[in-house]
Amino acid sequence: MTARRSLRFRLLLLAAGSITIALLMAGVFILSSFSASIEAERRDDLQGRLDRLTAAIDPAAVELAGPEPLADPRYDTPLSGLYWQINDLDTGKVVRSRSLWDQELPVAVSGPGHASAELGEVDGPDHSRLIVLSRQFVIESAGTTRHFNVAIAEARGRDNDPIHRFGTNLVIALCVLGAVLIVAATIQVHFGLKPLGILRRQIGDVRQGAMQRLPPATADELEPVVGQINELLEAQEATIAFARERAADLAHGLKTPLAVLSASSERLRLGGDRANADVLQMLAEQMNARIDYQLRIARLRFRTRAQGTSSLLNDTVLRSVAVLRKGPAGERLNWGVDLQETLRADIDEHDLMELAGIVLENASKWASSRVLVSGQREGDQIELCVEDDGIGISDEHMSRLGVRGSRLDERMPGEGIGLAIAFEIVRLNRGVIDIDRSYLGGARVRVVLPAA
Repeated sequence: MTARRSLRFRLLLLAAGSITIALLMAGVFILSSFSASIEAERRDDLQGRLDRLTAAIDPAAVELAGPEPLADPRYDTPLSGLYWQINDLDTGKVVRSRSLWDQELPVAVSGPGHASAELGEVDGPDHSRLIVLSRQFVIESAGTTRHFNVAIAEARGRDNDPIHRFGTNLVIALCVLGAVLIVAATIQVHFGLKPLGILRRQIGDVRQGAMQRLPPATADELEPVVGQINELLEAQEATIAFARERAADLAHGLKTPLAVLSASSERLRLGGDRANADVLQMLAEQMNARIDYQLRIARLRFRTRAQGTSSLLNDTVLRSVAVLRKGPAGERLNWGVDLQETLRADIDEHDLMELAGIVLENASKWASSRVLVSGQREGDQIELCVEDDGIGISDEHMSRLGVRGSRLDERMPGEGIGLAIAFEIVRLNRGVIDIDRSYLGGARVRVVLPAA
């Protein structure tokens, strides 16, 4: 199953995507709110300092002079990151904090009448980035009008910037939170899909024959599915039972007329009409053989690929050989059995017993003195070979093998339906059967079945 078709993968992908989007939106909102709050506090702080600096200017002084030192000692420390500057727009004189040393703030001068404070960013000393709040104002005193531009600046360093530090910590926290939520979603998906795993194992038990019906579902959402599967199983079983019953009824109904035919042929033979008696007897035997064939086929278990089962080839072969060795044909034969351990095939036990019995009985019937049986596993297949040292099979007869009612030697007992049933069993169980010549001189029957 590919990952894109996995229900678990889809749920986890959807959960991961939803968590990522939600955390990104939350992070953007939190960081923007924090940044707006910090910027407002910065502006209020700079505005307060700008007001204090403006209030310290003496408008009656002839020459522009710096105000008294501000409360923060960093204004007197060179390149400390806190700066102020006053421009006398009338005389062009500039006074500045000692922290600027011999440099000036590159503050743009607004046009006349622009008295509101402006916040911006400029390059300051030591190539640092500064936040500057500047304001231009006019003072009228003793009949004179003087114009000033006052600026207050603060360095915005990446290392000491609270927004940057908060953003870094926020990203780390959101990543940890996202990992925890994804783990939680994985656990949730695992336990949420657990009833499906239980249902899958129960269906496997039904396939293996361990149970006939599915038990009640462990989740309410699966109860309709379980009910429908049980209904299908019941319908399938009812259909198979109906077909077997009809076949049995038909066979039972034909047995009586066939018995009458056999009795009639016997009376004709006693009356001297042997020709007609032999014809009736042949017809009765052929019909009996065909009825037996159909009944044996009806007992076979047709299975789809979704239905699995397990049968041990070793026990089946050994039991069949033990039975055949006690028969008239098997007592005179030398049986050789070579089977690998634990050859478990995907076939019903009764079907395997029928198949092994047919193949081994056929070998014992045609063998002169020896029958070899071997079994091994090749990949995902089980291979059974049965060889005899009989008269062998001609090319002409090879094409007739497995055809119902086809007998290679009329002197041998039987009606020629054994191998036909063997071919049918192998076909129903998705296997392969081949018959060719054995190195012993007789026939070699090779049966390949799927491994369990």
